[in-house]
Formats: sequence, structure tokens, C-alpha cells
Amino acid sequence: MIETTPDIAGEIGKMPLFTGADPDALAAVVRATSRRRFSRDEQVYRQGAVPRAFYHVLSGHVRRAIASSEGEEKVIDIVSPGESFGLADLFGGAAHVAFAETVAPTVLLEIDKGAVMGAIEADRALMMRVLAAVAHGKVALERDVAACFFQSGARRLLDYLLREAGPRLAPVGDTVFQLPVSKRLIAARLGVSAETLSRALRELSEAGLITVRGREIVLREKLAVRCAAQAAKSAAAAVLEPVAHERRRRDAWVEQTSLARPLGSRAWI
Repeated sequence: MIETTPDIAGEIGKMPLFTGADPDALAAVVRATSRRRFSRDEQVYRQGAVPRAFYHVLSGHVRRAIASSEGEEKVIDIVSPGESFGLADLFGGAAHVAFAETVAPTVLLEIDKGAVMGAIEADRALMMRVLAAVAHGKVALERDVAACFFQSGARRLLDYLLREAGPRLAPVGDTVFQLPVSKRLIAARLGVSAETLSRALRELSEAGLITVRGREIVLREKLAVRCAAQAAKSAAAAVLEPVAHERRRRDAWVEQTSLARPLGSRAWI
């Protein structure tokens, strides 16, 4: 169902993509945006369809998946409130590689392709934010592919839980939240079987990192401490890397200079 409501401008304004956009360009985007309600298991767009808009989730969840000719499916993303999908598909003239389907009653903003293209032409800063958003999606996809090959099911699950907790992850004490979708769908998203997901939940529980109560997940303080330590280690590495790089460069220069000297030089004595 399509709705046209006066609060669309406010909802568009909350999207990071359009923060600080040119007012005229933003007004054109608002005029070309519809608020749509979907029931559960309703397709937003078909695999192979021509992209005509991108979408921003206000409530509910959407799964994006690729279906094979044999009827098998690979879930590539679960989109939550506050997130967008389909933006990269607007560029290049290709059809949608995946389909998008709701997994719960969902409300979306449908933002017309033409309005987006016009706004990009009028606002260079918006163009750069669009490029950044598309690049972020590409990097996330590459990270997911690498995780499927190089990480265990427990590691992938832990990364997923931490992403879902997001800023709610408390530095002190436990963090409690509800899984946004079924465990079956989470397993499909992570590329593991339901049995592997159950085993990963058990492993993390036995390690004292989480507690599972149905769809309620408790991230234990022990996990938060580990995350804080890892973050501090990464920050220190970022600070020390320029120093290490300069040391490696200097050592390489010394080695090259030494090798360039004649063997009979006093420098070898």
C-alpha cells in the first residue's frame, strides 16, 4: 500500500545520505518519495526486475536473496530499521541480481531513481555520500565473502550479534536485546545450517560470552571487556603503524645502500 504523508520530509531528513543536501534537490527527492506498507512475506521487487527506486526501512525487516533456477536461495542481507537497500542497483543499467522480500510487516520509503539522479547532479556533496554508501556496501560484501571462507560459524555469529547490539553494547555489565528475525533466517544470512548455528550458540554460551533465552540474547560483560581490549589494540596499531612503516623504509634504504658498496670498501669491515 502506498501512502503520501506530510512527515516524509522529516523521515528523508533523518537519513544520513541526505544530511545537509541542497534544499532544492532535497525537495525534489521528497516529492518523488512514497511511504509504503508491506505485509509479511511480500516482495518489494523481483530478481531480474529493472531498478526504479531504492528503499529505506522505517520499521520491520527485509531479506535480500538470490534464487537459483532449481529453487534454492542464498540470503545475502537482512535489512533492519534505519538501513537502506537497492541504492547501488540504480547505477549501471543492470537488473536486480537479488530479490527483496519482507520477513515481517514492514514500512518503507520508496525513493524514485530519477529524483536521486537529479539530486546527485545538483549536489556534488550528495554525490560523494552516494559513492561512499555504495563503496561501504561493496566492502561489506567482500567482508562477508571472506568470513564464509575463513571464519568459523561461532566467529561469524559473534560478529553478527555485535553488529546487532551496535551502540547498545554496554562497556560495563550485560547487554540484552532481542534477535530481530528468526534463528533460521540468521543461519541463512550467515551461510550456515540451523544445526551449525545451534552449535555456535552453545559454544559461545559455554565460553561465558553470551546467554540465550529464546530470541533474547544477553551479551555478557566478559565479551564487552574483550571488545574494548581489541578496540584499544587496534587504535594502538593505527598510531604505531606510521612509525613501523618509517622504520621499514629506513631499514630498506640502509640495506640497498650497503649492497651498492664495492666489496672491497671499508664499509664492509
